[in-house]
Amino acid sequence: MKLDKICLFTLACAMTVACADLNYTEENTRDEDWSYEYYGEGIKNMVFDVYAQVYNQEFESNSTSFLAGATDEAVYALETGAINSYTNGGWSPANPFGTTWDKAYTAISEIHMYLEKIHKADLSEWEHNSEYKNWIQQMELFPYELRFLRAYFYFELFKTYGDVPLVTTTLTNAQANNVTRTPAAEIVKFIVDEIDEIAPHLPISYATEVGAEFGRANRVAAYALKARTLLYAASPLHNPTNDKAKWDEAAKACAYIIDNAGSWGLKLSKYADLWGENAFFNSELIWGIGRGPSNTFEMAHYPIGVENGSSGNCPSQTLINNYEYQDNGQTFAERYPGSIDLNTVNPYEGLDPRFALTVVKNGDEWPTNGSQKKVMETFLGGFNAAPKYGATPTGYYLRKYVDGAAVTTADNQVTRRHTWIVFRLGEIYLDYAEAVYNATGSANDKTYGLSANDAVNVLRTRGDINMPKFTEDGVEWVERYERERLVELAFENHRFWDVRRWKKGPQYFKSVEVANISSNLQLTRSTVQRQWDDKYYLYPIPQTEVKKNPALGQNPGW
Repeated sequence: MKLDKICLFTLACAMTVACADLNYTEENTRDEDWSYEYYGEGIKNMVFDVYAQVYNQEFESNSTSFLAGATDEAVYALETGAINSYTNGGWSPANPFGTTWDKAYTAISEIHMYLEKIHKADLSEWEHNSEYKNWIQQMELFPYELRFLRAYFYFELFKTYGDVPLVTTTLTNAQANNVTRTPAAEIVKFIVDEIDEIAPHLPISYATEVGAEFGRANRVAAYALKARTLLYAASPLHNPTNDKAKWDEAAKACAYIIDNAGSWGLKLSKYADLWGENAFFNSELIWGIGRGPSNTFEMAHYPIGVENGSSGNCPSQTLINNYEYQDNGQTFAERYPGSIDLNTVNPYEGLDPRFALTVVKNGDEWPTNGSQKKVMETFLGGFNAAPKYGATPTGYYLRKYVDGAAVTTADNQVTRRHTWIVFRLGEIYLDYAEAVYNATGSANDKTYGLSANDAVNVLRTRGDINMPKFTEDGVEWVERYERERLVELAFENHRFWDVRRWKKGPQYFKSVEVANISSNLQLTRSTVQRQWDDKYYLYPIPQTEVKKNPALGQNPGW
């Protein structure tokens, strides 16, 4: 990789952690006037502080931001894991989990402060600085970037809470504590209108912009946000009458991205290249969160038995059941519905290649670094299995997003860069397929160009995947599509929200199947029961906020 790209990645990482001091008091190291008279440490840092709120701790150990353990994708290895509060009834308005409300409204208030006061900026004293023209050029984009980020945070609020206060100006404390919630449909309209207005002003890429600062909001990310917002708005949770016009809007928004992907420099990549050291510059990535070198995520997800490994979110047998075989599209569960003698049968042979790229199974060599590589033993009594405390409760370990080149030994540790995917082209194809199917009622209708089946098959026929094509329609198509979405987007924090917007919590989240591998390699299945209540479709409004402002009310059931 070229040095300039490495430097750009470091800058993008800094954008997610920089903290501008926006509380102007006598105790601060700088005041308001100072901040608007200096570019790097003042104006630009204020923008970076908003970007910092996008960072959501997905790669932190035992984080409730990495949501797989609260879905049928995975079981968290330790019963004390914070993520289990989603599945055991341990969350409530007083203990709401998630930081979306605080982070989003903090960012939104910072955006309003900037937009309302940027006219105070006076860099005239720096006119003869060699960077002056570059600063002015960057500042021309900041308002559009910040408006994109405001739209992004309103989407996060919408998908999490439904109706939320729509605030577009700075409020006093008294005003903030008397706002009421705006209907979700109006939030969606605000997001879409904002994107339509600002997207043409954003660059398609920052490669040719001043500083070439990758990671900042671009035009493609804006259109991806619009497409995802419209997909959620069209889904059963927010579209109980199944208004086809909403699906039509979503389909068109996705089609616009697909139709322009080539001219924007977007193309599908190999599945394995979606994560790892160089993923930040992947051709499929529309917008991602770059993280500097670390091995924290590896320590959280390397298997028990690997030094400093903690097992983390372990893929479920439910997930494995949904992978299909390359020869005929039959699922794992269909081919092997009962117990399996692993001495005589290799049930994983011929599975969708995405399985091996996502899951570590018994007998695999893992991690890949030379000092810690070993053959995994996930059978009872094995080196990486029960009865060791904290060993996988599912029979599997996580590979996707985990960088096997990272070294977690006490000495001679090796850290690696990570990238959390926010938007990627693969998701857009799936969003398009879902929207087109629901808009037309057929998986083979080509009203929008590609049919729903065509769009799914673009993903399935990638060179490193090469799975049998979709040909189904009707109910069978919906079932297979939901399975395909689970497999393609596994561990990217989509499943948690997809099942909610489909209103299929009881179908998917009330129980999770795990594998039990005996010491003589007999694989049997058992079920982990979980708590589900329909109030879980939306998060509770934090009780602290309701106490400050009773006008907010509370979401149903909470």
